[in-house]
Amino acid sequence: MRKVATAVAGLVALIGVPTIAAAATPVPSWAGFYLGFEFGASWSGAQAVNYSPNDRAAAMLLNSGGFLGGEQPVPNGFRISRTSPIGGFEAGYNWQAGSNWLLGLETDFSLSDLSGQMGGSSNFGPGFTQSITAKQSTDWYGTVRARAGFLATPNLLLFGTGGFAYGRVANSASFLIVDPPGVFGVGAVAGGASFLCPNGVTCIAGSSSAVRTGWTAGGGAEWRLDQHWSAKIEYQFVDLGSQTVRITALTAIPPTGPSSFNADFREQFHVVRVGLNYWY
Repeated sequence: MRKVATAVAGLVALIGVPTIAAAATPVPSWAGFYLGFEFGASWSGAQAVNYSPNDRAAAMLLNSGGFLGGEQPVPNGFRISRTSPIGGFEAGYNWQAGSNWLLGLETDFSLSDLSGQMGGSSNFGPGFTQSITAKQSTDWYGTVRARAGFLATPNLLLFGTGGFAYGRVANSASFLIVDPPGVFGVGAVAGGASFLCPNGVTCIAGSSSAVRTGWTAGGGAEWRLDQHWSAKIEYQFVDLGSQTVRITALTAIPPTGPSSFNADFREQFHVVRVGLNYWY
């Protein structure tokens, strides 16, 4: 028996036996179309709201030009901070250049509730207090961006991105005066404009909402899970520019027109999100 085994072993060594190689895991291609969803968090830094007068009465009101004596300027430059969850959909197309480089286009659309308000008070005169409140919100935003990436490994993409951004922005502000006991309102006329403020009732107000456009930039990392799925983490900075809201006296003293001033808002925010994409 031992001689037979030795003979068989010798024969195998002489003629050879084909070996079966282990099937190699295919390297996924990053070229092509993908569709997915993303969610995360958005926030804005403390952005100042600044006020400027449109007429002499507003200038006297904002800068305390001498109505009752002892006035202080309207609170100006206070800052609004906002945070919100965010989520939506994205789609894109990539071209792979060689084995390590990637160029692509990506678009996304996300819903948010990125809103906040801030205000301040100061003395309008002896016993009088003036208060102003501003609100700022972003209801949704979207982007259309270029994307450039480097494949650190066949499954790991590091990328930078930037391009066009748009979103619906709403801003508002209001002003009121609280009088001392026994006083039921205050008003002033200057240079053909006026305001009349009942005690504790909104005196000057305004709002504006619009779809704003701007730019975005950011970057992140994406991991191919298999031939059809990838997961990513990404940061975006979004700048939708500035918006000026006209704040107008709700009641004027005839025959003058209503006084008004401008509230200037800046619309910038940050986004950190994760996403899951399906590759076709």
